[in-house]
Amino acid sequence: MKTQCFFATLFLTAFAPVKTQADILLSAPGVIAGTRIATRIPFSIEYQLTSCYKFIFAGIQAKGDTLGAPGSSGTNGNGGQFHLQATVSGGSGCHTSERVGVIEFRNIQDYNTSPLQTVLISPSVTFKATNTPINIHLEWKGNGNAHKPNGIFSIVGEYQKDPPTPTGSLSFDVGRWILADNPTPEGTVSIVRE
Repeated sequence: MKTQCFFATLFLTAFAPVKTQADILLSAPGVIAGTRIATRIPFSIEYQLTSCYKFIFAGIQAKGDTLGAPGSSGTNGNGGQFHLQATVSGGSGCHTSERVGVIEFRNIQDYNTSPLQTVLISPSVTFKATNTPINIHLEWKGNGNAHKPNGIFSIVGEYQKDPPTPTGSLSFDVGRWILADNPTPEGTVSIVRE
């Protein structure tokens, strides 16, 4: 009886359909590794970095593989395309406009065999807070007919949560000083020694 049960389990394990799922790890500076994953195509996944001082968007990177695509229009019979797009924008208080980076694989075979693809934005785009912290909106998108793609898709850049801590010292003479230049307001300041 145990032998029949063993062979039945072995048969079911060996011939049962394997459930595969796309796993594209999405990453960016300030995003905890492994917390954003795309599990199907198409996808659109958003994330917000709140109360930031600065975010630099320098480009995007992608690498991975697929199980192919429907049809046979491409080389090696794979066909299909895979398009990746990343968008970075700053919230209110940020004077830098939205920027987009795009990587396109016109043939699934290119995605399957290529090394890490990097598209840099030149010059890089800096989103920086002025008087109050800003929120940075990140969005990863994937389109096309790639079948169960796996890999990585990264926004490349730098993230700074807080402004740098002031260091050093300042010394001023006692007296009245006129405030000038932006972003300081017009007026005067008095310095008194204690």
